Amino acid sequence: MLVKWIMIVNVFTNIGKYSTSAGSTFCSSCAAGSYSSTGATACTTCAAGSYSASVDSSSCSSCAAGTYQASSGSTSCSVCPTGKYSAAGATSCVSCSAGTYASSTSSSSCITCPAGTYSAAGSASCTTCTAGSYALSGSSSCTTCTAGYYR
Repeated sequence: MLVKWIMIVNVFTNIGKYSTSAGSTFCSSCAAGSYSSTGATACTTCAAGSYSASVDSSSCSSCAAGTYQASSGSTSCSVCPTGKYSAAGATSCVSCSAGTYASSTSSSSCITCPAGTYSAAGSASCTTCTAGSYALSGSSSCTTCTAGYYR
């Protein structure tokens, strides 16, 4: 029974490790940024959009929404800057479209500019229209009021 217990413990302690030759007496650790499953003969590099922060990993984690990783073999994800966003597992951030904005870093989506304001693509905020002009919700520019009207 003791031998069976030792074998079970050995299987679980070798997750995230590998051995390149038959008859090995030990397994080597996979570096951060890579992983392996039990019985592996090599480590696998984490794909772009994912990471592994520690040695001996049995899997890679997807970058959270609002973060990204363009390179494979990474140990962390980068934060999207203001004016951009990303979904989980992203390899890059996407600029907010005109008429929307992302005022904070790590955004997972953009917010529509309210009526009376506008924004260009990649904006971190909306700009208020000046007197004599107006904008509908989600506008990319203000429109000048026609003669006989004011705002």
